Amino acid sequence: MANHKLKKILTQMRDIGINEVPSSYLSLISPSESAQKKTPQKSPASAGRSDSEKLRTSHFSSLEKVKAEYADCKMCPLAKSRLRLVFGEGSARARLMFIGEGPGFTEDHLGRPFVGRSGNLLTDIITRGMKMKREDVYIANIVKCHPMKDPSDPEKHSNDRPPSPEEVSKCMPILLKQIDAIRPEVICTLGSPAAKIMLNKKDGISNLRGKIFDIRPLPDDPDYGVKLVPTFHPAYLLRNPPAKKPAWEDIKVVMGLLKK
Repeated sequence: MANHKLKKILTQMRDIGINEVPSSYLSLISPSESAQKKTPQKSPASAGRSDSEKLRTSHFSSLEKVKAEYADCKMCPLAKSRLRLVFGEGSARARLMFIGEGPGFTEDHLGRPFVGRSGNLLTDIITRGMKMKREDVYIANIVKCHPMKDPSDPEKHSNDRPPSPEEVSKCMPILLKQIDAIRPEVICTLGSPAAKIMLNKKDGISNLRGKIFDIRPLPDDPDYGVKLVPTFHPAYLLRNPPAKKPAWEDIKVVMGLLKK
């Protein structure tokens, strides 16, 4: 019905004392007019923002579920001596993921990965070298608790040791769930143990670095592949400054992969 005719009828009804519109009159409005009034159309831009927001929420929600699932993990003996479980930190949508072998003294006390002197160096590599923000990458470890030579004294410095095969086997499902939630494009392993574990190889870091590996880390999703670039651990770079030059070459490889 044309708007001017409807207005005329409503005016006549008001003049004779009818103040409510009978429901039967609503059928006189065309379906297209009714739909336009009831359902405002979204612009493509707003629809895109909504989808993007849903994707961000999905990644964050998945990672938070993994974190909550293992918040009180006691799957291996490391739980008995740890001060804090060090889950990992960074963006749930990170394109780049750094993986080390395990938390050290400072990480155990603060509950954060790669802090202290080696963490400061990693932060410098990310921010000053790669021109990225630390919070835009994701940083984690193979094991989530501090492996100690003397677990009876977590306050002792220089008490670090590599994780045992049992500890690695218990913690790997957590790391794989983190990778599954984040789906990074590139993984950079830090140090020999992390590289050997992620690649299932026995070679040392000197033989593994300088190469790009294509891996498929998720048994339940063999279609997902990620590039892996091994490099030296920041703690090693602090002890051996000449190794910073080849490590920077590795980081440049990572940056090149992220540009593709």
